[in-house]
Amino acid sequence: MFYDVKIMSPKGEVKRIVSSQEISQSYWKTFQYEEANKSLNTSSKKQVPGWVKKRLDTEYVMPGYNSAA
Repeated sequence: MFYDVKIMSPKGEVKRIVSSQEISQSYWKTFQYEEANKSLNTSSKKQVPGWVKKRLDTEYVMPGYNSAA
């Protein structure tokens, strides 16, 4: 629920009255725009946990690498 808002000049005079309907429309437009831009996955690449990377790096043997050198 929104209430009418009075916008005052520095002299204390009412410059404008913003209706509750106008405020409501503005709010819901902003809300829908923000919700449409939200995403659960921020990147198209899947993240691999750090412990998996470390384990794979220790187990990986480069082709052509001779450990007997």
